[in-house]
Amino acid sequence: MYRLVDYITQKPVSTDNLVFTGLEGPWEVKVDLDRVKSLVNHDYFRASPPLASKYLPFLPIQKYGNFISLKEGNTPLIQSRVLGEKIGADLYFKMESKGPTGSFKDRGSAVELTVAKEKGAKAIVVASTGNMAASCACYAAAAQIPCFVFVPEGVPSSKLAQVISYGGRIVQIKGNYNDAARMAREAADKLGFYLAGDYAFRVEGAKTAAFEVIDQLYYQVPDYVVVPMGCGTNIAGYAKGFEEYHRLGFIDRVPALIGVQAEGASTIVASFNRGEKEVTPLSSVSTLASAIAIADPLDGKKALDALYNTGGAGIALTDREMLESQYMMSREEGIFTELSGGATYAALRKLSETTDLKGKRIVCVMCGDGLKDPTTVLKISVKPPSIQPTVDDFISLYDRGFFEGKTVSFVDRTETLFTDTPSPKDLKLAVKNLLEIELAPELIGRVHELVDKFLKKGKSISYADFQDIVQDATEVTAVDQKRFFHVKDFDVKTGKDRQPKASVVIEVDKEEHQGKGTGVGPVDALIAALRNACGEKLRFELTSYDVNIRSQGADAVVYVELKLRQNGVVTVGAGVSPDIIQASIEAFEEAYNAFPK
Repeated sequence: MYRLVDYITQKPVSTDNLVFTGLEGPWEVKVDLDRVKSLVNHDYFRASPPLASKYLPFLPIQKYGNFISLKEGNTPLIQSRVLGEKIGADLYFKMESKGPTGSFKDRGSAVELTVAKEKGAKAIVVASTGNMAASCACYAAAAQIPCFVFVPEGVPSSKLAQVISYGGRIVQIKGNYNDAARMAREAADKLGFYLAGDYAFRVEGAKTAAFEVIDQLYYQVPDYVVVPMGCGTNIAGYAKGFEEYHRLGFIDRVPALIGVQAEGASTIVASFNRGEKEVTPLSSVSTLASAIAIADPLDGKKALDALYNTGGAGIALTDREMLESQYMMSREEGIFTELSGGATYAALRKLSETTDLKGKRIVCVMCGDGLKDPTTVLKISVKPPSIQPTVDDFISLYDRGFFEGKTVSFVDRTETLFTDTPSPKDLKLAVKNLLEIELAPELIGRVHELVDKFLKKGKSISYADFQDIVQDATEVTAVDQKRFFHVKDFDVKTGKDRQPKASVVIEVDKEEHQGKGTGVGPVDALIAALRNACGEKLRFELTSYDVNIRSQGADAVVYVELKLRQNGVVTVGAGVSPDIIQASIEAFEEAYNAFPK
């Protein structure tokens, strides 16, 4: 039915545990294609819809009834309406983001968990940057097998939430993906667990995506298929799938595969462009595209061969190029993909500069849903304004041209804009050039006031800071607040293993009050002091407190949003400052002033 071989030497291999990869290089599953051919009615097979069960004869599964399936596969192949025309190509998007857990990993997980169950595994262990973890945990739950997941610190919480929901046990590693992979392998070897991940059996599931592309195009072969590369397993699966269809006579050629990586993690692409036969690992990686941030790709050799053997190419992209492409796909096509998916169209744009793509049939692979890691978009977006529930407030924003500006900005967010307080004229020009909006004089005045506050704190103004300042200024004006409540001054004292103490001086309807409070942290002590200063007559309840930091560094700007409840009415306030205490004060003032008087 199938046999295991060393990928490089092609010699048979075996193991006395459930680790199906070699120490020196990857292994490969060799399916008996003569047997497959004998099981498949050629005409019926070509006419059948591309369901996962259709490809069972191609998979290394002993009994088809054992297949652990959640209806993975049969993901949409969507023809481009806009972006294809920009490069003159017949462009399609293969929506692997529509799998059961929102990523392409589900195909391989279905096969791996089936094999694990057939071999009597008492548990599985896997290393992942996120998508693999969610998928393996999901299919382990379906197979009723315990799942242990090793992930590097910093994996997006949205992906970890999936693992937790499926009952997977997460261990965060103070290291990178390759540290996690090493630990997973050692744990599998010592505990007798099935080692899941980018190994021999996963490629067998991944190759079904290539089968589907051909089926969905009615057996017309694409000229190019563009695939993001992390560990290299997915593009290896596409190469194997196209080759098997070719050997069985379903297609007369294989498409050229274009492998895409981030410049900050371009192990495979760099080796390909140097004409090397082996992948040279990196000591570290640096990219926002967490799904493909791999320093030492496990299937890098297979990925390199996929590029060479299909006459393909390797393309490396900056984070900005990927972000712009991700946004274009959302804005122009209605497709919200992970940053790694956005890389595919960015690669085509770059390829079109040197290669004539006019009239070419091209498929871009969308590996994961954009909801898997929305933080990359949120960090470059303009936060939506908050207004009172009156249409007049909306019309006021609309008439001032607020919605004509950018919703996202692709610039170096760490670039310093101001180290000294600029003139209102310079501020107005900066807002127009960077955010593409025209602000009224009163808004420019508010921005000027906030910039001056920041600089007095000793904080230079970067682009990220400026975006938050402009946002805060427009929100305050939008709700048209009267300063019924004002914090005149505050003081917070804290120290190691000591309970913080805070005191405040507030002005309520031109009447001064003072209050003191303690808490488990500085902000908690401050809220307690404000509560005591307000007294019973002006009692409030803090119902929500959120902090967002959109730039990096110890002096990063903090965006605080909180909700207050008073007499059944809930209001929202926001504040921005390099000082979290001051940002909290400003948010509190805004929320408190929004209460009905």
